[in-house]
Amino acid sequence: MNAQAFILLYPTSEFDSHFVTHLLSQKHPLLLINASAEVLAHNPEASHIHLNAPLSELNTTTLLDWFELNNNQQEVMVLHCANRLDESNLLEDIAVGEQVIARLEIAFAALRVIADNLRVSGGNLVFLTQSDTLNYELETTASVCNHAHNALMMTLAREYQGSKLAVNSFVLPLLATDSKAARIQKRNLKGGVLGARPAVYSYQDLVEYLVNFMKTNTMLTGQSIAFTPTLELKL
Repeated sequence: MNAQAFILLYPTSEFDSHFVTHLLSQKHPLLLINASAEVLAHNPEASHIHLNAPLSELNTTTLLDWFELNNNQQEVMVLHCANRLDESNLLEDIAVGEQVIARLEIAFAALRVIADNLRVSGGNLVFLTQSDTLNYELETTASVCNHAHNALMMTLAREYQGSKLAVNSFVLPLLATDSKAARIQKRNLKGGVLGARPAVYSYQDLVEYLVNFMKTNTMLTGQSIAFTPTLELKL
């Protein structure tokens, strides 16, 4: 039996879909929370639930039942996927703010249930974020949610200090379909912040790196980890 089970909260992007596909190929027990229709269509065999805030008693019971079923002989790893909401009209459109708040409330409620279980049983909780300053391709990033999630990550890390739960975040680099495309993409980009070219990873390379990190990390907690242009990890 595999030593780890995984929960993915808000898997919505192409990268998230690659992550799900990789876990399923490795036969890890997997639960998707509030996945997008695209991710579910690409991975129809994945178990999934939809949560609303505040969590109902049925929602909480569903999460706890999943823990009881999967946590007897394995650690549970949690990946909070990067939020890609378009916040460009945050101050002009009240609906945008309501969407941001609703997603943060759901994340907070779900992670509270998850973290309380992981504190005792052990595991890793990783937040993925998109950089709002190293946005080389001018893609939509969600700085409000990303900073809020990073603050939640550090709060959870402090609150559960000394337990078996490790909480960290990763700032995603630019991604490409494969290693060859990553090299081409990096070469075509004309510099970046301070003249440094960005780090570019293939989806598969980064998926495998993050899965290995979540399986093996027992020390880092409360850290925000970024992939620098020199391919080093910056804490």
